[in-house]
Amino acid sequence: MAALSAKTPLAIQGDLSTSVGKAVAVLNAFQGSGGALLGASQVAERAHLAKSTAHRILNVLAENGYIERTGDRYRLGRVIFELSQLVPGCRPRKPTPAMPFLMDLYEFTHATVHLSILDGTDVLYLQKIYGWHTIALPTRVGGRAPALCTSLGKAILAFSDAATRNAVLAVPVPRLTPRTVVNPQHLAAALDRFQASGYAEDSEGAVLGARCLAAPVFANDSGFATAAVSISYATGESVPQSAVTRLRRTADAIAAHC
Repeated sequence: MAALSAKTPLAIQGDLSTSVGKAVAVLNAFQGSGGALLGASQVAERAHLAKSTAHRILNVLAENGYIERTGDRYRLGRVIFELSQLVPGCRPRKPTPAMPFLMDLYEFTHATVHLSILDGTDVLYLQKIYGWHTIALPTRVGGRAPALCTSLGKAILAFSDAATRNAVLAVPVPRLTPRTVVNPQHLAAALDRFQASGYAEDSEGAVLGARCLAAPVFANDSGFATAAVSISYATGESVPQSAVTRLRRTADAIAAHC
């Protein structure tokens, strides 16, 4: 489960000489925690701050609702959730316009369904419907994963402009599992194949035992993808061609109506 949170924490990228930088570092320390309660020592270590400094900032954030305190441990508070709903493209607006199409895909396949966009070198998960299949995926709405480790990211990048594709391919890919493809030449060739087939596949690149297929959601008539939809199975399960066809139709329907 920790594999999808393997990117370097943002906490060590900011300016820790300022109060704002230290507060941001404390908040970023909760990335990859899975919602678990953290002690002040753990937060301080993740944020690269003295424990006394981390403790003081945690208390201020807790007083304002950005952090919840349970005894001597902490986790992100509801104010963070409330603010996240104001982010354009991420908030559910009523029910998300794409949700009826995602539900139809789920009902047809009974697979786990995701809707994601590209954010830098990651995919950002906007929607998830849990499937009936045997593989458990540690993904969540608002979570992210390295794009080139996922079928979703590969589907988007296969239909992205050359500058976007090349920029992502230029960044080293983390080896999340022994099956993760990290060679940029092999990844570039795979993106070309996916462009020809109209959908992307990934087998155990992010999670052992998981096989995922994704189709791009296109922006207008540009030919470039702005998002992708995926279905996920255990590697031992067969994926009927009818499921692939429905996946591609779902992506087209979202593009046409959302």
